[in-house]
Amino acid sequence: MIKKYLTLCACLLMSFSLCAQTETFRLTDFFGGDSTLRLQGKSDNVDIAIPLSAVTDVDNALLRLEVVSSQALIKKRSQLYVRFNNATIGQIAFDPDRPSLVSEMTIPKTLWRPGFNTLTFAVSQHYAEQCVNGNAPELWSEINIYNSTLKLTTSINESEFTLDELSGFFNPGIGGQRAVSLYTAKAPSLEIQQTTLPLVAQALALRNQYQPLSVSHNVFDASYVLPEIDNTQGDYWQQDNVQRFERSAWYLTSKPKQPVHVLVGTAAELSAVLTDELTNEIDGAFLRAQRTPAVIANDKVIVPASYRLIVSGTTEEEVHQAAKALAVMDDALNPISQVTVLSQSEMDAGNVQRHRILAPGQHYTFEDFGISTAQFRNENDFNKRVSFRLPADFYVPENASVKLLLDFAYGAGFGPGSIMNVSVNDELVHGLSLTNTNGQSYRDYQLSIPARYFKGGTNNIDFDITSRAPLAGVPCDDIPGSHLVFQLDNSSGIDLPSAGHVAVQPDLALLSEAAYPFARFKSAPIATINAPSEAFLDSALTLAAKLAQVARAPLLNLQIKIGNNLDTEGSLIVLGTPQTLTQVEQSEFNTAIEASKRWSYRLQNNLYNHVRTLSEDLSFKEMRVDGHTVQESDLGQQAILTAQQHPTATQRETLFIVAAQTPEILHQRIQDLVSLSMWGQLAGDFFAWKDNLSPALVMQVSDKFEVGEADDSWLHLRLWLSNNPWYWLIGFIALVLIVSFVMYTLLKRRNKQVQDAW
Repeated sequence: MIKKYLTLCACLLMSFSLCAQTETFRLTDFFGGDSTLRLQGKSDNVDIAIPLSAVTDVDNALLRLEVVSSQALIKKRSQLYVRFNNATIGQIAFDPDRPSLVSEMTIPKTLWRPGFNTLTFAVSQHYAEQCVNGNAPELWSEINIYNSTLKLTTSINESEFTLDELSGFFNPGIGGQRAVSLYTAKAPSLEIQQTTLPLVAQALALRNQYQPLSVSHNVFDASYVLPEIDNTQGDYWQQDNVQRFERSAWYLTSKPKQPVHVLVGTAAELSAVLTDELTNEIDGAFLRAQRTPAVIANDKVIVPASYRLIVSGTTEEEVHQAAKALAVMDDALNPISQVTVLSQSEMDAGNVQRHRILAPGQHYTFEDFGISTAQFRNENDFNKRVSFRLPADFYVPENASVKLLLDFAYGAGFGPGSIMNVSVNDELVHGLSLTNTNGQSYRDYQLSIPARYFKGGTNNIDFDITSRAPLAGVPCDDIPGSHLVFQLDNSSGIDLPSAGHVAVQPDLALLSEAAYPFARFKSAPIATINAPSEAFLDSALTLAAKLAQVARAPLLNLQIKIGNNLDTEGSLIVLGTPQTLTQVEQSEFNTAIEASKRWSYRLQNNLYNHVRTLSEDLSFKEMRVDGHTVQESDLGQQAILTAQQHPTATQRETLFIVAAQTPEILHQRIQDLVSLSMWGQLAGDFFAWKDNLSPALVMQVSDKFEVGEADDSWLHLRLWLSNNPWYWLIGFIALVLIVSFVMYTLLKRRNKQVQDAW
């Protein structure tokens, strides 16, 4: 009796807790700058934001820092302060006799909070007891944030599982899931496999925001077999334990590393893994968050506890409607475990894809796209970044301009060297000296910026403020800058010019930046990821999830098809190996990936455009040689991504091919491709890689073409001519010939008249 009681307690304990996990992160995982953080001047500070999932508790946190300081710094007065959420957790005294050091400090678990936590490094640096030049070059210290680490022991704090906690499990912060398994019945219906599974993958990936999500597909059997239990007194599988087994996630193929998995299918299909009571509750488009118990025998876990999300309905269409609701719903509004969707409106794919994208020809304030008023105090260098998204196919004439109408002010007492610089996508467009000693306020301060500085996708406007105190005029008597204040109001606005919707293809950078051509502004045509067999389905689902993250909205018209028949409508991604790609007509392509490969090597590539920003090779000059090489070889451990015009599409569309030697290698390379470090490096139309660090080769090998329609034919003609500049030359030569012919004819006629007059 006592043993049964202890077993029951163990089951309950396993049901409502998951084992703690210990992970070690580099600080570069949370910092977008260089791997070495330099702090300069007599005082400086840098903040690093560390996100934490809402369902994660930090049980232990150890921060390890590698620090190097200038040997000119004096003891006691030169220090590094480490703060966490504004609470000081450590102080490191700089010692010129020991300029390199390693320090460890514990971050109290009571300081952690859900969302973004701020880790602050602040320094006070002196080379003398007094009369210190605050800008002296010897005032510096460095933190190697690549080698510096944060070691965390975390656990899940949710015993109950409700729909509002989905954004806690699928979260970009520490403790968020980076992989998920979607379970269906064997041989799921065509609609569920083709449209519903990719939509569920997108819905979960959107909650992960920028963190990639690896998606896998598994199937469950139509019935279960009770496992054999050794060394048990009597029959273990009595009614209570059998019912507990039925309520558990017995179908899991292995002990999951991530707590949440998803069941997708109709009520009839899921009846094999759900209790009769739960199956009977499915009446319409159905979403359910559920906690499954653990099954333990002889102190051994037979089936682990888990969280599962059920996406179901009585028909395939209702299952798809449930997936749509999952993709757009705000989790915070559903602090319950179960939802039945009755109806949905405004779910047109085109409307959803335009979410949070600024429309050309409109006026917006910074507040309209979520920017708050910024106020900077004290003497320092400050930055305020304003980010917004334009249509991926944003195209305007060369003489078009974007107007910024800025509302800002600065207080009295600014000294020499106080300035405001404005940059658009890292291009300096304006500077202003803050020279009025009494301060000044501006309303609708207008900047007219050429529209060519802006691009389709995400754009960044940076306001860099340098605040300096006035000079005292007396040696060794600095004026503190605590009185300095600068404010940039979110009532500032931006006027966008009217624009056409045309994009130049193929362009992998545009795919990386805005998911174009799968996400468009004016239309939402059917888009397809083609997998030759179910062995490629995991790769297709992971890629679909990444495209939704880039578009920041679910792509409702994106589908996954199994087989070798290629669609002739919309843009297409074809996954495959050299053997399966023999079914794809590639005779017109500059590169072909088949049993025999056709490569355009650098010296043979007439259109070769080396992406110099990746290699920093500024000395390379284009080789004007045509040709290609046909060879027999395999791809090894690398994968190839190519883009070119779809040869059989009814309209101008883009065909992408992603190939590796085997489906397993392709899945691993897709994981590398969607990683934070690799995805942003996509460029050109030929991309080869074999890890998640840097591409092996990037080239532009295919002819360019235009996709979309301009709002007027004149704009479309200008775009076409700008991408085919030789026609300008031909037109100019033709014009010169015509003018020459006219002049020759007139002169000849005039000469004849003169001769006749003689």
